[in-house]
Formats: sequence, structure tokens, C-alpha cells
Amino acid sequence: MAHDEHQGDNTGFFSILMGLIVLVGMTCLPATIGWIQLFTG
Repeated sequence: MAHDEHQGDNTGFFSILMGLIVLVGMTCLPATIGWIQLFTG
């Protein structure tokens, strides 16, 4: 039973981690595109 609870905590942690990664990615994406256009343009 404790193992199941631990597994649930890991799932929540990874969900939050993925959320943060997506949030940072979406925030940095326009800047990254801007840099690419600046260097290629």
C-alpha cells in the first residue's frame, strides 16, 4: 500500500516537472525563434 502511495507521489512530481518544462519551453520558444531568424536572416 505504501508503495502505491509513493508511486502516486512520483506521478504527481513528474506531472509538475513536465508542466514546468512545457511552461518554460513555451516562454522561451518565441525568443528562440527570434534568435534563429536573426542569425539566418
